[in-house]
Amino acid sequence: MVIPSGKPWLRENPPVATAEQRFQMADLAVTSMGLSEKVEVMPIEIRREGNSYALDTVEELKRIYPNTNFTLVLGSDAAKHLDKWHRAKELQEAVKVLVVKRPGAQVSDFDEISIKALDISSTKVRQSIAKRENVSDLLPAKVVTFIREFGLYGSR
Repeated sequence: MVIPSGKPWLRENPPVATAEQRFQMADLAVTSMGLSEKVEVMPIEIRREGNSYALDTVEELKRIYPNTNFTLVLGSDAAKHLDKWHRAKELQEAVKVLVVKRPGAQVSDFDEISIKALDISSTKVRQSIAKRENVSDLLPAKVVTFIREFGLYGSR
């Protein structure tokens, strides 16, 4: 499952795209990749009032799916700040944390996997969009169209 963040409390600057737009982009990406049978994009956080905390989301998921163990999958960049997350210790007790290791990243304290993936961050993608660079090899075409239609990330 993919759960776009509602109101991320740790971010210094609010996201450019609204929570609903981020949900729509995630849904477009999953659908475009033919994964909608296997991957559900859930609006749990964007429908919740106030700040988005991962532990609140995990607790809600456990109410919906009571006999399920969850794994929080994070990139190396997010994992290195996990100790700063709201109620981080409780979160780490509630879920297994799995880190997708980025090339060149330091080893984390969590289980790690390496996958064949592009060495690029969402920040770099947004910067490329703002510079009007071609991002068709980084994002599904429908997501790129959506971004341009709404003028997100300086795409106009």
